[in-house]
This record gives sequence, structure tokens and C-alpha cells, in this order.
Amino acid sequence: MNQDNVHRNFGGQAQPGDVAPYVLLASSKDRVRKVVSHWTSARQVADHYEFLLYSGEYAGRRISCCSTGIGGMSVAIAVEELAALQASTFLRVGVTRPLVDEQAFGQLTIAKGAVRWDGTSHDYVRPEYPALAHFEVVLAAISAAENLGFAYQVGIIGDLASSGPESSDGYRHFLTRRMAPYKQELYEAGVLNGTGESATMFVQSSIYGLRAGTIHVNAYDPEGQHWDPAADDKVVLAGLETMRILMEWDQMKQAQGVPYITPALA
Repeated sequence: MNQDNVHRNFGGQAQPGDVAPYVLLASSKDRVRKVVSHWTSARQVADHYEFLLYSGEYAGRRISCCSTGIGGMSVAIAVEELAALQASTFLRVGVTRPLVDEQAFGQLTIAKGAVRWDGTSHDYVRPEYPALAHFEVVLAAISAAENLGFAYQVGIIGDLASSGPESSDGYRHFLTRRMAPYKQELYEAGVLNGTGESATMFVQSSIYGLRAGTIHVNAYDPEGQHWDPAADDKVVLAGLETMRILMEWDQMKQAQGVPYITPALA
């Protein structure tokens, strides 16, 4: 198969019709497998570089899930290819830790926007352009957290090209020391945690007329001083419930012939 670049259609493994309109995005392949384990049916579409792509059925509707790897460049490739294959709603589910102390252990953060210190989003548009989550995805994520009884907060997240490790062992001290004032500045502005993928995805989605949102969970246990894999399960469930709600709302909108969900319609 002739391709104009190595990543087109995930190395030529995905074809038109293989990707659902609704796509969950996760950094790791293991999290994709966790998501898929909750589906009624699933099949692997592609496994190419950092991208593991599944499609199947959940809550009676078609759904897909794709790993993106880490950072803006990787998520940009995933969104470009998925959108070309007719995906239109994206929800990133991931783990994080607080910048300082703004997020409780196990608490969800629902992003309404992201600080664009990621780097990749600047290749798309000037830095003054906002990185915003779609309001329907934000509302659906809030509804999902309420339905599941999960503690959550809503706000601006920080996306950094490199957030820097917390430790100073080996050569890490250089990046750790350099990133400290950046993190403090975000914290003082009320920013909730930081990763590196959402800003790029939000900018792409706004430009292309797609929907996108992000749910993070604080997976760092401060008492044990380790990452708790159980928190991963919480963000997966929240992501699936968010997608189920969006699917239901879209069906309602189609029946009513309206373009957006409204409080009265919901």
C-alpha cells in the first residue's frame, strides 16, 4: 500500500470504517486494554509505533480507543489520523499528580482548558489562541463523575513539554530545578496538575470542528509515595461513562433536530 508518510492510517493497518466517531485516548497501551475489557465486543485494528487502536461496541454503540504515547507530537499524530478516519469526539483519560497540593489523591480533574506550554500546539496556531475543551464533553464528564460518585474538580490544567521529575537523582537535578518556578507560577494561577497532551488535542479539535475533553486522576499516593494503579481503573470508568452520556445526548439531539445539548433537553 502506498503511503505519503509512515503513520498514515497507522502504518496502513486502519481503513475507512475501522474507527468509530467516539474515541477514548490514553497515553499507554495498558490503559487501552483496560478500557477495552469493559466493552461488549472489541477487535484490534492497529498496533503501530506507540499507537494501539481498538474498535468495538459499548453501551450498544460503536466506540474506539487508541494509545497516543507521551507528549504533544504523539497525540497530534493520533488525532490527525483518527479524524481522517471519521472520528469526531475525543476524550483523553490519564493519570497525573498535583503541581503542589491542589488535587487530592484519587480525585478526578475535568479539564475546561489547558495552558499551552506543550510546544506542539504552537505549530498549529499562534500562542494567543486558546486551548479549550468542548463544553458538551465537560458537562458529560461532570455528569459521569456525579453518576459514579467520584470526587472531582473542574478547571484549567497545565500542559508542559516536560513537566520534569520530582526527584534529583542522576542528571535529573537540572530539569527538576529548572521546572520548579514554572510549576509554582501555574499553581499560583489556580492551574490543576499538568501533563503534556491535552493542549495539542484541544487546539486541533477547535480548528477542525471536533469535540475533545480530558479527565485526569491523581494517581500519586503521598503517604506511600508511589503511583497507585487502582486509580487507573477510576479514570477508565469515568471515561466510559462520559462517552455513554455523550452518545445518549447525541441521539437526543438528533431526534430533536438541535445542534447542541441544553439543560432542558438533557
